[in-house]
Amino acid sequence: MLFSISSIIAQNIRIQGVVNTSQNSPIAFANVVLLDEEQKLVKGTITEEDGSFILENLKTGTYHLRVSFVGFDDQKIESILLEKDTTLRPIVLSASQESLDEVVLTSKKPTVVRKADRLVFNVENTILSSGNTMDILKRTPGVVVNQEEITIRNEGVTVYLNDKRVQLSAEEIQDLLSSLSGDAIQSVEVIANPPARYEAEGGPVLNIVTSKVVSLGYKGTVFARGTYGIFPKHSFGTSQYYKNEKLNLFFNYSFNPQKSSFRSDDFINYRTADERINWLQDFERKNWSNAHNANLIIDYKLNETSQLSFSAVGLYSPGIYDYSRSITDVTSSIEDPYTIRTSSGLNGERTNIALDAKYTKTLKNGSLSMNVHHTNFSRKRDQSLNSRYIDATGDLFRNVRFTSDSFQNIEIYTGQIDYATTLGTVALELGARTSIIDSRSVVKFPTIVDSGVSGLQEAQDDDFLYDEDIVAGYVSVAKDWDKWNVKAGLRAEQTNSKGTSLALNEINDLDYLEFFPTAYVQYAPVENHSFSLDYSRRVDRPRYQDLNPFAYFLNENNFDQGNAQLTPAFSHRFNFNYTLKSAYSFDLYYRDNGNEILRLPFQNNDAQVLRTSNQNALDSKSWGLDFTHGRSISDWYYLYTYLSAFHEEVTFLAQESGNVAQDNKVDGVYAYIGNYLTLSKDRSWTAEVSAEYISKFLFGSYIQDRVITLNAGVQKKFWKNRAILKVTVNDILGEANALLTSQYLNQDNAYFAVPETQNLQVGFTYKFGNFKLQDNNRALEIDELERLKE
Repeated sequence: MLFSISSIIAQNIRIQGVVNTSQNSPIAFANVVLLDEEQKLVKGTITEEDGSFILENLKTGTYHLRVSFVGFDDQKIESILLEKDTTLRPIVLSASQESLDEVVLTSKKPTVVRKADRLVFNVENTILSSGNTMDILKRTPGVVVNQEEITIRNEGVTVYLNDKRVQLSAEEIQDLLSSLSGDAIQSVEVIANPPARYEAEGGPVLNIVTSKVVSLGYKGTVFARGTYGIFPKHSFGTSQYYKNEKLNLFFNYSFNPQKSSFRSDDFINYRTADERINWLQDFERKNWSNAHNANLIIDYKLNETSQLSFSAVGLYSPGIYDYSRSITDVTSSIEDPYTIRTSSGLNGERTNIALDAKYTKTLKNGSLSMNVHHTNFSRKRDQSLNSRYIDATGDLFRNVRFTSDSFQNIEIYTGQIDYATTLGTVALELGARTSIIDSRSVVKFPTIVDSGVSGLQEAQDDDFLYDEDIVAGYVSVAKDWDKWNVKAGLRAEQTNSKGTSLALNEINDLDYLEFFPTAYVQYAPVENHSFSLDYSRRVDRPRYQDLNPFAYFLNENNFDQGNAQLTPAFSHRFNFNYTLKSAYSFDLYYRDNGNEILRLPFQNNDAQVLRTSNQNALDSKSWGLDFTHGRSISDWYYLYTYLSAFHEEVTFLAQESGNVAQDNKVDGVYAYIGNYLTLSKDRSWTAEVSAEYISKFLFGSYIQDRVITLNAGVQKKFWKNRAILKVTVNDILGEANALLTSQYLNQDNAYFAVPETQNLQVGFTYKFGNFKLQDNNRALEIDELERLKE
């Protein structure tokens, strides 16, 4: 026991010191490396802002210490004998004799670089880097962050981190980016029309590029966040990271107990030749959930040119419970009024496990990577519903009840290979990818009382199987010369899919080969002026859940139903840009969205039933003119402005109105102004105030009224930037929600939804260890996972 104790003590020695200039000023972020007697690396770190450093958990022995920093001569301390904790004398670095006569280090202004296929917003070492990554996105030209959604040109974006796709929900993405420090961000790439190397599915891409830090060591973070609206919502978590010469190890875990509220006022006007019936519904839903999220990432450096990576992601949400109640007042032009009181309970759980392995090889004139992936997604949901029909005298004259059990299981397998090189002055990228998707969904209705209600005719047992195989390949070339920048690519995807409804005895097969060309041309005739033109063809595939022909009931007369007949929608996207002084950007865009997938409500006036399902549009187009400008008014004030005038139109089949083609159009204006303030000289106090306005917008057959959103927040860093406290107030005016109306031919319905947009958010983060160390946290780059989202 005595020998064991001595051994443990001998392996927990630490050495500490401080690094200064010759003028006795501390040097922050200097590299400190400890070597053994054979000059092999033992440990490394970087100095704190006061110049101090600590190396811990060392064994007894003889070591050598090396300290370096840009613009200074290296300092070496030879033959340090460690037998106990040791504090070194101050280490003084002398300015390099080959350095410039004078170096002035200041905080730069953010710069915007327009490339042929993307806009690059450089923020490293700027005043914007004092916040987190979500703060930076709110200032990025062309990007709009509204509540939990990040959009570009009125479309939801796909977020990438260092060219790795982030496969999370909108809320989870916000949590991830809010926890990623802004000083780790090098640039944000806004890609409105993604090139051929990106998946053909989806809209704009937002690629966040982090800066590289080579320091070795350990760091950790703990955080707690609370959102306080009608009900409190919390999130607690920790992340741990360790790096040595060969191994990068990252692990994080979070627990998210949530209780949320949603309410809406719904209006339906059923009209027949003889009667007019009005349904006015007050609907409220409460949701309880406890989600556990864990992520493990291991990177192992095989040699100087090769690396093997493994990722495992687990999400487990047990005990998801929804309770909803509604009171519907029914009035008729010829019959007595009555009231329907409905209550519904929904129990469920969800599991998502993803495994990913990747091999990368740096070649003499390029790079090679190979990737394999597997995801298992499962969900179970049980529903019970009861509706009581009460006449004007208070008597019960009808009672409707039913229960349903359902589950879904999805297996995804993918494999991918990518190669990049240069042929003279031409950059070449090419690659191939395959994916296999196997999905099964089952629903059963063990109990139905009073099935004569029209809506419940859709409530039938079913077993739905969906299989999809995709094989894709791409090639891309790019060349720069003089004042021109040109890039072109082509992606081909062969898709085979089969949807089988065993209960309905329906089979839907799709087998198609599609090509997705991309082209970009940029011309800069003189300084401060740049012109660019780009084009891409994209595809939007149906989500797995949307293909299930199941019915999910809000009540027996109002339900959502899947559509196994959905087909992929192909779009053509054009954009012309003019940029002045890399600060003022004008974009004229046009999108032919083709047969885009729309969420449409249809009311059967005779049966008094409202059915909502996804349908392919007959035609859809969008165009508009955007203006963005972001600039530092001063060292403490950054202003971002985004103005847009747009047109949206869609033509769809009016299924409950004689199957005629129906047009829906909107001309609208969008405005966003963000004010970002640095309130203290040490930049530890920051604040933001943002305002957003939308005149009106189009959602399928619905037209949304105007929306005004005003948010404000303040952030404080303390304890040498190790701790961050942030407080934000959202939707101060209470105008972030709007009425949506669908009125055409014999259709007349509307709803006013009120989620918890008015809330107070409080977040606290504490970093320990070498918190300036950049970790290897990343997300999985699997396109099929996007379609798991509800």
